[in-house]
Amino acid sequence: MVYYETKKINYFDTVICIIYIISIGYFLFNKDYKNVGLPTIAFIINLILRWVYSKNFLILDSSLYIVGSLFILFCLVFGSSFRLYDSIKHYDDFLHFWSGFITIKIGFNIIKIVEISNFTNKLLIVILLFFFAMGFASVCEIIEYSLDTLFKMNTQQGGLTDTMHDMIDALFGSIIMIIYYIKKI
Repeated sequence: MVYYETKKINYFDTVICIIYIISIGYFLFNKDYKNVGLPTIAFIINLILRWVYSKNFLILDSSLYIVGSLFILFCLVFGSSFRLYDSIKHYDDFLHFWSGFITIKIGFNIIKIVEISNFTNKLLIVILLFFFAMGFASVCEIIEYSLDTLFKMNTQQGGLTDTMHDMIDALFGSIIMIIYYIKKI
């Protein structure tokens, strides 16, 4: 079982690295130097995630590693550098919805590690997962606001309306994953 899991992760890493290298090469070849940075940063983040995963950090299991790595690729490279945020109408909504899934997975892994109530109190688990996900979503929105304010970026194109849509998207993704994990317990 471990052999196949390692083989799956190694194959995934190879594909993801190729995508990053092709993306960086594409922007360099087209002399689009301002878009080289994000794929490079995403590639470095992915290398750090891989290192953390290889150290058997309990929160980062294989499914979270894969989904997290894909999320970074879809946000930074496809969304920002290849401008899918601009060309696909609900791309940002999809990613915020997906972030709800990811944050609940992280929260659930933390709960498993600290063995809160041995999973007997489902209401406590629901409350912890919900607030963890909503807290993470608010931090993401604070980061977007900070990027817009400090670096004159345009991550919150719709202002408060965009922020609220993003929070609601994360809420729905979180609720779906909470239901999944409560049934799994």
